Amino acid sequence: MAERRIRIDEITKIEGHANLTVEIEDEELKRVIFGVHEGSRYFEAFMKGKSYIYLHELAGRICGICTVAHELASVKAVENALGIQVPENAEKLRELMLISSHIQSHILHLYFLALPDYMNAESVISLTLTHKNLVKKAFRIKEATNYMTSLIGGRAVQPCTLKVGGFTKRISKECIERYRKKMKEIYPLLVETAELFLSLEYPPYERDNEYLALYNGKSIPLYDGKIKSTHVEFPAEKYMEHIKEYIVDYSTAKRSRIDGKDYMVGALSRLNLNPYLRDEARELAESYRISFPNNRVALINAAQAIENVHYALESLEIADSTKEYEPKKINVGRIDGEGIAAIEAPRGLLIHHYRIKKGRCTYANIITPTAMNTENIERNLQGYLSEIACESDDVIRVEAEKLIRAYDPCISCSVHVVRVK
Repeated sequence: MAERRIRIDEITKIEGHANLTVEIEDEELKRVIFGVHEGSRYFEAFMKGKSYIYLHELAGRICGICTVAHELASVKAVENALGIQVPENAEKLRELMLISSHIQSHILHLYFLALPDYMNAESVISLTLTHKNLVKKAFRIKEATNYMTSLIGGRAVQPCTLKVGGFTKRISKECIERYRKKMKEIYPLLVETAELFLSLEYPPYERDNEYLALYNGKSIPLYDGKIKSTHVEFPAEKYMEHIKEYIVDYSTAKRSRIDGKDYMVGALSRLNLNPYLRDEARELAESYRISFPNNRVALINAAQAIENVHYALESLEIADSTKEYEPKKINVGRIDGEGIAAIEAPRGLLIHHYRIKKGRCTYANIITPTAMNTENIERNLQGYLSEIACESDDVIRVEAEKLIRAYDPCISCSVHVVRVK
């Protein structure tokens, strides 16, 4: 009886620390263990007792990549708890900030983490020797999107202008025009990026996953909408009736299922559930014989690249219709309440849930995209690696990491568990 145990102690080119164990017996896959060994973060604990006005600033420290998404989900949850109305132009400005940070995150993942897998390179540093212009393009787009985020948020990482009810600073029409101009400038680069990632040869593995994303029936929403899966649709306030969190003994990250099923969130889920790609993006994908819905798991990379084109065009329209913002004093009618908000972070659906009493947080629950994806990653690894179990250990390691990296996991965001013995 031939037994093999393949171990990857540290999965590289992802955010945070994760490992993988693959057990094969007589060329048949027996077990896959996708473990997270990141230290616990305790955000849900230390947010308790804090004033509602600071919760979004604390939430922004959960992640240095998708900090805008965490801040926006947090401030929206507080506004929902306290019944605070946000001006329409402030909502649009928040959406613009979310789009630029969304594209920035996708570019970071696509060029710096995923692309080396498909270019026979160890890392992006190796790529600078063979494909310098590609790396320069990535830096140019990333610099531009950071600039656009800072125009509205005050800085690119952990924006400092958000507040409950709107923004702390005046955002002029000139500022909005600078955002629009910069997005228009990098749009051709985003198209070129999409062409590159649509042309790559991805692992062929397919699975009929359960998908989950925001849905509004008219666009591919990032900032607002109901939660929709392949089989059910519900308002964010009802998430606890469908999404159940749980833990496994080999991971410090929570996992979750929807109505008993593992599920996928992220770019592929958004495009599979929302058939509203702009014509330019849809036609670009179809020119490479890729269409959505699509069950090919590694096409998450291509979906991210197509999203960049779609959301760049969306942002130009939003910017054209957005008026300047003048900060005003917010009248808080009550200081007790319960609020839930769901938005789309780059890696997928993000939920923030707070209870507030006398202006202070008494309960916090945060479900991040990677915590939602972890079970799905493991299930899809089982499916894919069972198809290639007769391959060498090295091939299995490479293919396993490709599939994991396609999800763009943010391990630090996912860690919530501590065990006391």
